[in-house]
Amino acid sequence: MEVFKSLADDFFALSPDRRRSVQFTLCQHALEKWHVFTKTYDRIEFVETVVGTRQLVDKLLPFDALASARQGSDSGSVAKRYLELVTAMQDDDLSFPENINFAYYAIYNLFNKYAQEQAVDDWLIVNQALSSELDRAAWDVLLSSAIYRAKLEPES
Repeated sequence: MEVFKSLADDFFALSPDRRRSVQFTLCQHALEKWHVFTKTYDRIEFVETVVGTRQLVDKLLPFDALASARQGSDSGSVAKRYLELVTAMQDDDLSFPENINFAYYAIYNLFNKYAQEQAVDDWLIVNQALSSELDRAAWDVLLSSAIYRAKLEPES
């Protein structure tokens, strides 16, 4: 009798290169959620409460972060550009719908792992990227599809 394995087990059974592929596939989905959300606004602003200044959200930052993560380097000063926005989100000066927060953080953590070479848990990125999808029933499909695609890719 075959023992049932969860999708998380399937993910962790992958090589590091294939786990990376799954993360990028899922973060691409998260980026699409971010893009759909932000294109409905001409500008997204927030007030930084410590100084009281009005700040503009860089809607292209997650796009640049994903590109930098793919390149394995911080092109475009992404790390510096994230500082104020992440702080604003943590200080509740800036808030997005929960799924958009997850999309934003998934891409941020992907950037930190692959462009900044920081220790970021592999499953955290997967979990956050999946959580960018409002339809929880789609999570299994998204993850299983990403795993399947990763298995088809040649190992590097």
